[in-house]
Amino acid sequence: MKFIDAHMHIGMQSFCDKENSEFKYDLCCTYDEIIELMDMNGVDKAIILPIPHKDFNTEKTNSYVFEAYQSYPDRLIPFCRIDEHLEENLKKGFQGVKLHLLYEDIDIKSIKKELQQIEDANLPLIIHAKFANKVKQIEQIFRYAPNINIILAHMGRGHLYTGEQTVDNALALRKYPNLYMDLSTVGDLQSIINVCEILGYDRVIYASDYPFGKNCMGERYSYTDELNVLKRHLDHEHSELIFYRNIERLLNLKNDVFVRRAKKTDVDSIMEMFNSISSEDQKFLAYNNKASLIRQIVRSERHCYVAVHKNTVVGFLRESGRPEGFSLLEEILVLPECRGKGVATKLLDYYHRAFHKNMAKTNASNYKMINMLSKNGYVAENPEAPRIINWVRNGE
Repeated sequence: MKFIDAHMHIGMQSFCDKENSEFKYDLCCTYDEIIELMDMNGVDKAIILPIPHKDFNTEKTNSYVFEAYQSYPDRLIPFCRIDEHLEENLKKGFQGVKLHLLYEDIDIKSIKKELQQIEDANLPLIIHAKFANKVKQIEQIFRYAPNINIILAHMGRGHLYTGEQTVDNALALRKYPNLYMDLSTVGDLQSIINVCEILGYDRVIYASDYPFGKNCMGERYSYTDELNVLKRHLDHEHSELIFYRNIERLLNLKNDVFVRRAKKTDVDSIMEMFNSISSEDQKFLAYNNKASLIRQIVRSERHCYVAVHKNTVVGFLRESGRPEGFSLLEEILVLPECRGKGVATKLLDYYHRAFHKNMAKTNASNYKMINMLSKNGYVAENPEAPRIINWVRNGE
């Protein structure tokens, strides 16, 4: 069975810009040390994270992580910290982001744009929340980026190597399907099992937070202790999920069909998609009357979303705001050759996480759309209407 450690730190003390830093934990570790530890303990791959403290130079810490990845591309998976180079780093090859709300002293409101960049790249965000109101912090992030995949580090536990707050966190956050937890430095088997039962074993991820434990506990620390306890108490199926399948699935989402905000550069692809559909579908969408409007709104980079597969736009959705908090689904379409593969479902799932109260209008003869809306929680207000049927979905 494979093992992936989803939370290990590397970095040098020389990356610290402050002579008398207030950072009291030693997370310094070379990537060669990480590889040696992995080889000794049968760990196939590891997510490597920069030292996450405001006193440590962000650019230096990120560069070292990427250097490690380039040295061991088959073993190490690089995550970066947030800085002014985030978009460039995500394109460069970083496969996720680490955000330490306590040590980096970052206000969530100030990074709304960056959170949406991570969301649009379909990459995971590992978060170490502040001590108080952890659930509110996660929910605030979801308000800005409702489709971002979050891994809550340490299950949001209270004191080190305890299960404090973990069950409460799981109960409050289980309604968010894109919320995962890593079990590093929890150290309480029953709490870990309880969280697995609440969230689902497919949303809990093995992690160690190395070298934190070694430097915190000294000679009492053993990398394999928690690993061995879990091995003894998990059956084969659950072990596979926690030790590697869950994190592999999250990391591979960027290669699957995913939904993001439409960009100006998508205009031509979107218009070509409209032109590729049948004349009947164009009629149902009133495309001839709305083509210039759609082009204009896509260029504004507002209200429009695309489904993407291998850098190709394969689906499109546009919405517009309405009174009382409702969003009107204006158009949804999928390339003809990509239909029947769940693309429309992914577009709607994304849309419903972003907007909980929805309206739609369909031609009474558009049976495909009527069927899709019915399956996704929309209720017809005038089902017998001869021309236009009005739909409402209240997902709150």
